[in-house]
Amino acid sequence: MEVPMGPACIFLRKGIAKKHRDRPLGPDEIEELREAFQEFDKDRDGFISCKDLGNLMRTMGYMPTEMELAELGQQIRMNLGGRVDFEDFVELMTPKLLAETAGMIGVHEMRDAFKEFDTNGDGSITLVELRQALQRLLGEQLSAREISEVVQEADVNGDGTVDFE
Repeated sequence: MEVPMGPACIFLRKGIAKKHRDRPLGPDEIEELREAFQEFDKDRDGFISCKDLGNLMRTMGYMPTEMELAELGQQIRMNLGGRVDFEDFVELMTPKLLAETAGMIGVHEMRDAFKEFDTNGDGSITLVELRQALQRLLGEQLSAREISEVVQEADVNGDGTVDFE
């Protein structure tokens, strides 16, 4: 018997990482890059230096070594004086962002998954709803203790249920 694969099982679907790696950046990702770039473009001329590029990447959570930065300087189109414009920066950061988000589930998919578990639509998942969803979607029969542990781990506000946030 094949288990139905609803939106709640998105994390089980094969190829999700490849799908997210082979896509253009979304408007929100471009805007995130633009805001970061503008923060380091101190003189507002549309360029940042290679030194600032390293600092910018570090503030975004990437930790390039000095050797990697030297290699990056050779890989991207460098402008006068070794400066990088926004388009070069996007070109440089796109593979890093896509690789970082390849295994992530988007908010839309997450809301769909949440709705699969929140069967009464009240905005929270109870122990009973979780038990029913696991049985229906995955064929899993967990003990009351196991289900309680799952809810406790995800229950940030301590109300005994899991809400979307």
